[in-house]
Amino acid sequence: MKSWIRCLIVLVACCWQVSVRAADTGMRLLTEEYPPYNMTLPNGQIGGISSDVLRELFKRAGIPYRLEILPWIRAFNLAILDRNTCVFSTTRTENREHQFKWVGPLVENVWVLYAGPRSPKNIYTLEAIRPYTVGGYDGDAESQDLIGRGFNIELTPVDEMNARKLAAGRIDFWATSKARGGYLIAKGKIQQLKPVLAFNTVLLYLACNTGVSDMTIQQLNGLLDTMRHDGFIDQMHKRYGAE
Repeated sequence: MKSWIRCLIVLVACCWQVSVRAADTGMRLLTEEYPPYNMTLPNGQIGGISSDVLRELFKRAGIPYRLEILPWIRAFNLAILDRNTCVFSTTRTENREHQFKWVGPLVENVWVLYAGPRSPKNIYTLEAIRPYTVGGYDGDAESQDLIGRGFNIELTPVDEMNARKLAAGRIDFWATSKARGGYLIAKGKIQQLKPVLAFNTVLLYLACNTGVSDMTIQQLNGLLDTMRHDGFIDQMHKRYGAE
């Protein structure tokens, strides 16, 4: 056999091995601490509504994956830059639309304002809170939206700090999701905080790097649709008390 043929065979074999190794590593699914959608459970495992939905989705698809919790901004940027990387639970906005390929929606997310014992009363519209200080979470879609509208948003690195600040009267309101706010209030046993105004409803997705194949995205969306119809997603809402 001529030497150039041997070299060609070796090259093809090496390329095949590299592609197999790349396939074996699977998809990297990144998220943040965002209960009850994604969070670290007491046993150290990653759980939550979205996390469990994705675990079942990738199992049905037969696609290897690994779940990781990172700070939100880092997870978000890695999903933009790194092939075979996705981030969840991600609000699908006009600005983000062309940055990712989208799988979902995974869950519905209602944005609300929580009030505390010292909050102003009779708040019926979002415009009514303009004179007041609203607690928000750094990098969160709710906070970004309100900052873009010119509201006075005081940011924290973790959202549960806002529950404590609102209870202590250090902020006037707290902007968060209804499910997450309810979870954090129950966790912190802060009974005096109540939702007073829903101001938006958004859908949360798995946002994947644009290098992920269209075929994979279509497969995942098709299987996710099946999971909606067979009741699996409803079961996850019931499991985490977010019906």
